[in-house]
Amino acid sequence: MSALNIRRPSSPLHATVDLPRSKSVSNRALIIASLLGDLSLVSDLSDGDDTRVMYELLRDRPHTMDCGAGGTTFRFLLAWASVQAGEEFVLTGIPRLLQRPHDDLVVALRTLGADIEQVPEGYRVRGRKLKGGHVHFDSPISSQYLSALVLIAPMLVNGLELKWTGTRLSEPFVSMTLKMLDHFGVRPSLTMDGVVVPPGSYTRATYQVPQDWSSAAFWFEQVALDPGATVLLRGLEKGTLQGDREAIHLWAPWVETTETEEGITLKHRPEAEPWPEAPLNMRHVPDLFQPLAFTLAGRGAKAALTGLDNLVVKETDRLQAVGEVLRTLGCTAGHRGGTFIQGGSISNKAPLPFDPNIDHRMALSIAPLALLLEGVIIKDPGVVDKSYPEYWEHLRAAGYMID
Repeated sequence: MSALNIRRPSSPLHATVDLPRSKSVSNRALIIASLLGDLSLVSDLSDGDDTRVMYELLRDRPHTMDCGAGGTTFRFLLAWASVQAGEEFVLTGIPRLLQRPHDDLVVALRTLGADIEQVPEGYRVRGRKLKGGHVHFDSPISSQYLSALVLIAPMLVNGLELKWTGTRLSEPFVSMTLKMLDHFGVRPSLTMDGVVVPPGSYTRATYQVPQDWSSAAFWFEQVALDPGATVLLRGLEKGTLQGDREAIHLWAPWVETTETEEGITLKHRPEAEPWPEAPLNMRHVPDLFQPLAFTLAGRGAKAALTGLDNLVVKETDRLQAVGEVLRTLGCTAGHRGGTFIQGGSISNKAPLPFDPNIDHRMALSIAPLALLLEGVIIKDPGVVDKSYPEYWEHLRAAGYMID
């Protein structure tokens, strides 16, 4: 389909939603399971494209591994391929993926002994037994570099001593990776400025992937914008490895959150709390930026959001993309470096169609604006298949009119 026209429900949201499983957790678990030689150890995988592609590539082990648009898939497989002794792979993807920064990870893998060569299609990797050793990252643009190395660290002859200085973006994702190593029998140790992973091997264990807190954020956004709304996110748990559970606190001014045996219930606060004047540092949870920025615009709040330096190199430049949408809606918005400043209220109730520009999170976070606008038209709606394929059906089931 080329576009969707989305209009608000005829009454306040009252919905029960079964969120997708976490693709971040799925992809880490799959790498570990592959290193153990048994992908069936992981159950309840994400049904998003990133995880589907990861699973199929690890299962089939083709010489050319096309990662599509998946940055996590690409970077994790670069590390994985490096330790497949005696095998050769070429990793590739769409042009935007190959334009994204990978050099720091490639240099780090070479430091550990990897044989990686850049070729026109992407990167050629000749797997071998890696010696391991010491790697230093200073303010890396992506925490995926660190997670990729940590995931293969038990396979290295001398293990891994990872030093991480400067700005530490998306730190909870690295913590998630370390906790998953622990689940599979590897005991990393933390240092003042990094982590040490001993050589050894993973222990066979089963792993059930939890539901996705990043996807929950789009329902927090909807409840915040819809007076009278109540949404049950069935099966979602506060006790999770995922840092994006921080959504509970970020949306607290507008959303009351209650944990029950069924899951997490979100309820609109009729008397909203004011948004803090002080800048909010989002360096640990940058994936929540888009739904939060559109929530703030819908609530007419002024905000300064910092720590967003790596969003310019995602599927699209997310700071620029969000700023363009907000200005189209009549708000003020701009950014300098990793700081995004916005203000004003939505005044343009009938904007032109929105193009997510291959970014799933743009489509996922723009759609709830149908609660405030005459309607929202989103081009290329299939882009959400990357992480949340059932999103449009979930919106329909919640009462949205979509055609």
